[in-house]
Amino acid sequence: MCPFIETIRIKDGITMNLDYHLKRLNRTREHFWPRCQRIGADELLPNIPSSESLQKLRVIYNKDIITQDLSSYTRKNIEILSIIEDNTIDYTWKSTDRKVLTSLRAQAPSYADEVIIIKNGCVTDTSYTNICFFDGKEWLTPDTPLLQGTMRRYLLDKGVIREVRIRRKDIQYFKKVSLINAMMELGEIIIPIENIRGI
Repeated sequence: MCPFIETIRIKDGITMNLDYHLKRLNRTREHFWPRCQRIGADELLPNIPSSESLQKLRVIYNKDIITQDLSSYTRKNIEILSIIEDNTIDYTWKSTDRKVLTSLRAQAPSYADEVIIIKNGCVTDTSYTNICFFDGKEWLTPDTPLLQGTMRRYLLDKGVIREVRIRRKDIQYFKKVSLINAMMELGEIIIPIENIRGI
C-alpha cells in the first residue's frame, strides 16, 4: 500500500482549512488502520516560519506521519482543457500513487494544459483538481468526483457551490469552469467553456 498525502495551503503564515485536512487524514487512517489514535493539529503541522508568500505543505503519512515538506507555491497556467474517458478509474483515497491520473493526463493532446475525466458518462475531476461549472447564476460541482477535496467540501459547507449530476453532454450549456483544490480557491483559474475540447 502506498502512503497517503495531504497538501495544505499556507497563506501569510496561516494554515487554510486545517479542520478539513485533519478530518480527511484521520478518516483515511481509521479506514485502513482501525482504532488508530487520531492525529491532531500539533502533530500535523511543523513549525511554520512567518512568510508573506503562498506556501504548500505536503504531509506524507500512513498510520503515522512520514514526512512534512514546506515549499513555495506557483500556480500552473491552465487555459485549454481536453476531455478524457476512463470508466474504471478509482481515486477515492488521496494516495501518493497517482499513476492512473498521470497516465490520463499524458493522453491529452499537446495543445491541452489539463484534462477533464469522464467516468460512465459523468464529469468527475481533472487530474489534480476538483471542478466547478458556472451556469450564469450559480457555481455547480459534479456529484461524482474522484476525490472528495477539502476545498470542495469547504465551499459546499459554506453554500458557495452546489452539488449536482453533470454529464458530459451537459458541459456545453455552462458558461465557464473553475478548477479548485487545496491550493486554489474558486475563481483563481477561470476557463471559458469554449476552451474545453472534445465535448
